[in-house]
Amino acid sequence: MRIVIEDVPDQLGGEIALGIVELVARHTPVTHGSQGITVHMQCDWTPERAAHLLRDLPLRAIGVVRHVVEGSGWADVETLRGQDGDGLWKGFTTTLTSAVARGARRGLWPSGIRIPLTPTTHPDGDRRIRGYAMPCEAVTVFARALESTEPTTARGDVP
Repeated sequence: MRIVIEDVPDQLGGEIALGIVELVARHTPVTHGSQGITVHMQCDWTPERAAHLLRDLPLRAIGVVRHVVEGSGWADVETLRGQDGDGLWKGFTTTLTSAVARGARRGLWPSGIRIPLTPTTHPDGDRRIRGYAMPCEAVTVFARALESTEPTTARGDVP
């Protein structure tokens, strides 16, 4: 995350910057260095939580997760459809949201945990999904979870 604030009067700049840093520091660790302040993003998902989620997903949904992880946090619809055009997981967002809710009810993770993948729609507002994105801090976590559950999830590739 990079925050850029422009056109702030000099007398307010320091105060605004300090306020932003204090706000961010309440939610995630920060360090002060010679290059400025670094925010350390933490992921609510651990490899164990991600593995539980993967075990609760249908194989084709796991294939979507795998493609997003292999794409460093992004997989477009064309990739997910596969060569024959039928590979896209229909209802993936609902399936994923339901699995996350079930895990929260079982006490596997906090009820307010973020959904690890989000659909990205076309900018023209027609609601067609362009692909799925995953925050960069979650990609490594889910990569490890996919490795640890590989025998269970190996057949989940999208065609």
